[in-house]
Amino acid sequence: MNSFGTQEELVHRQMEHWAMIQPNHPFVYYGEQRKTLTYRAFNERVNQVANGLLEEGIAKGDRISVFMKNPLMTTVAMFAIWKCGAVFCPINYNFKGKLLSYPLHDTNPIMVITERSMVRRLNDIAYDVPCVNAIVYSPTLRDHDYEESLAKDRLHSIYNEKDWSLIISENRNNPNVELNYFDMANIIYTSGTTGPAKGVVQSHRWVYGYTRGLRRLLTREDVVYNDLPLYHVGGAFANIARAAFVGAGVALYDKFSAMHFWKRIKDSQATSAILLDVMIPWLMNAETKNTDRENTLNKVHMQPLPNYHQEVAHRFGFDVITSGFGQTEVGNPLSSAILHGLDGRGTPDYLRRGYTLDEMMALLKDDCVPIMRGDEVNEKGFMGKPNAHFELAILNEYDEEQPPGVIGQIGFRLNYRLSS
Repeated sequence: MNSFGTQEELVHRQMEHWAMIQPNHPFVYYGEQRKTLTYRAFNERVNQVANGLLEEGIAKGDRISVFMKNPLMTTVAMFAIWKCGAVFCPINYNFKGKLLSYPLHDTNPIMVITERSMVRRLNDIAYDVPCVNAIVYSPTLRDHDYEESLAKDRLHSIYNEKDWSLIISENRNNPNVELNYFDMANIIYTSGTTGPAKGVVQSHRWVYGYTRGLRRLLTREDVVYNDLPLYHVGGAFANIARAAFVGAGVALYDKFSAMHFWKRIKDSQATSAILLDVMIPWLMNAETKNTDRENTLNKVHMQPLPNYHQEVAHRFGFDVITSGFGQTEVGNPLSSAILHGLDGRGTPDYLRRGYTLDEMMALLKDDCVPIMRGDEVNEKGFMGKPNAHFELAILNEYDEEQPPGVIGQIGFRLNYRLSS
């Protein structure tokens, strides 16, 4: 079925769909507090915030900056912003000073949603940012992130502070805001590895296309593990939005912990995760146990791919490792699936949830994703191969296509004929 140009391209509409179809199915498990929200409970909580924002005067197209650490509250804010037709503009929660004031100037939001622990940083730049409304989430004594020393902090008057609890509407119904795939969904800032961070405008279709490849391997039985920050595309979209599109669950944690990683996988029964290259050595350096392969994690995306991925997959029983190349601007035009479970050293059958390896292979072939065996990929940093859903070429400064072996700039264009 071709989903382009339909409401299926809007992740919050899909979340509403699953809240109706499977209301009692777990959507979010917040591991830091062992708290589970079903699709219905999460959707209703988001609706209360979205309707509250609409009652505050938020209109379609308004930009709302989110400067928060707490991943559960950030996820609620993200979906609420989408539901009221506004634009999700997350800010790196490590920023302070000029690094923090820059995206606020650049985005020029009508509102900032933040938390009590960020108040002092915002006050430090109070005279260097546009005057905006600010919604502040305050953890309670029962919350793991409550800090007594910060509880009485208040924002400078320039921000027009209002407590999060005061915008919670009694209306739990889905907001009736007309949205389409081409409407602006996000402004996400690049990591800044090649220069100053740039704000990238993304549509709802961008989120749909970006998550397509990874979500094809998910079923409603799957649980996506996330300990990545939600101010960038990996955590917010490749993990959380991916799960919401297909009706799967997502396990949220504040940050990566090598010591607690496998306990978290067991507690949440997670089946899919993204492992950055800086995380993998920490897991591999742990003492080897005979039970290392006895876990539910069977689909892992590694970015970038280490040259010892076979060793990692065989030790921990991963069926499939995906890898690729992506950009905040264009998505992920290079991708590959590397099969490791063919020799019987993948996820134990009694722990596997979701698709079998044979079913995943069939889906990957149908989706035109390049498939490789583990022993075929030995180069560190392998970024995959061009997938059929993108057209790409090496171009010179005049945008003229160059022959193989000539250095130039890489250009991508979505192939709508295949991207259904």
